[in-house]
Amino acid sequence: MNTFKVDILAFGAHPDDVECAASGVILKHIALGKTVAIVDMTAGEMGTFGTPERRAKEAEKASEILKINYRDQFGLADGAIENNEESRLLVIQAIRKYQPEIVLANAINDRHPDHANAAKLVADACFISGLKKKETFFNGEIQEPWRPKSVYHYIQDYFIDPDFVIDISSEMNKKIETIKAFNSQFVKPENNQPNSIIGLLYQIKSTNSIYGRPINAKYAEGFTVNRYLGVNNFFQLK
Repeated sequence: MNTFKVDILAFGAHPDDVECAASGVILKHIALGKTVAIVDMTAGEMGTFGTPERRAKEAEKASEILKINYRDQFGLADGAIENNEESRLLVIQAIRKYQPEIVLANAINDRHPDHANAAKLVADACFISGLKKKETFFNGEIQEPWRPKSVYHYIQDYFIDPDFVIDISSEMNKKIETIKAFNSQFVKPENNQPNSIIGLLYQIKSTNSIYGRPINAKYAEGFTVNRYLGVNNFFQLK
């Protein structure tokens, strides 16, 4: 079978989406022995800075820092992600290829329209991927149905109240290193503009600090869910 089984499959509309919003939890789970793959849906060709070729090299460097197992590139049009049949098939093929237990996806509402569109696209594809009558192929072989146990949406530019947070205090420095791998995206500070690397990193650290405070952690990453979480007893909750 053409499968590359992983524990976590993280989708990002653009290269660096996953790193900026969820690399802390990825680092944490890799340290726990979990396997992770990342899928970049677009090459980020509409970005003000950098080129698709340079961003691909930066994604490779970030992958080395994270020590993830696999990374794919869909090549969808940046700025024009749609939740259509063609795109859903790509996502379903990736889900069935990697057979993840957990899928991470873009924020459900954000400044960049690709983020919310990608969030719904991935969530819908995760359900359809479990349907036996939905046929997809990989390397000429029919794929088996696969539905992840959970889909979690990371939080990006817009501040969203999370449904749960994960402590990343020990991973924060490495997370910043991973983000800085995408150096084409960070212009030098000019008059303290918020789009400088200083402004973006301050925002990420501040948001992660806010999410961490309620759980007595220095930093945490927040996630939202499309359906409520379930536990076996009160003592599984912190």
